[in-house]
Amino acid sequence: MRLFLSSQDFGNYPEVAAKLAGKNKKAAYIKNAQDDLPPKERNFSTPEKKKMFEAAGFEFEELDLRDYFGEPDKLLNKLGNFGSFWSSGGNTFILRRAMKASGLDEVFQKLLKEDKIMYGGWSAGACVAAPSLHGIEYGDRPQPNVVPKNYPIKDTIWEGLNLVPFMVVPHYKSDWFGAEADRSLTYFKRHKIPCRPLQDGQVIVVSDRKVEFLK
Repeated sequence: MRLFLSSQDFGNYPEVAAKLAGKNKKAAYIKNAQDDLPPKERNFSTPEKKKMFEAAGFEFEELDLRDYFGEPDKLLNKLGNFGSFWSSGGNTFILRRAMKASGLDEVFQKLLKEDKIMYGGWSAGACVAAPSLHGIEYGDRPQPNVVPKNYPIKDTIWEGLNLVPFMVVPHYKSDWFGAEADRSLTYFKRHKIPCRPLQDGQVIVVSDRKVEFLK
């Protein structure tokens, strides 16, 4: 299993992201964590992200998990073309609903176990890799009860993807969401839950079950 989890974008390590993805540089990118936003606001940064991926050597393609709601086999077939799959930041609980409704959570169990794809994510995309989402609601944008239009899953999903045995806390000591990160950390420490705070620029890399923290 290969994972690249960061606080923001590729952090300080775009070359590590490219190397971890392997020979297949086709990158699938989703913004479903921002499906609660108006389309113009949701999509405004996509051209910038495309340039970021291409500068790192990737072939960029945006996917929308809403196109695969209720069709996990269709999604599995689509992802067979990619070497890596990336989730942006936003609302972790919306992202988790989208992953569940499309069957991505189960598809990942197969693809990651067989090492057929790498998973990368920042902010919400990193938080969702944890065993649980309890405590994430204190972070930057996550509001568990916000459900975008046409989402079939209304109930809050508190189970993470369980790809790593700890919680990820992005934007630690940042100027924009530092206070929110502190609130999540306080919750995790109070409940004695393993966690890894990440400052913007820092990255957690998982390869063959080895966890590496890049400062």
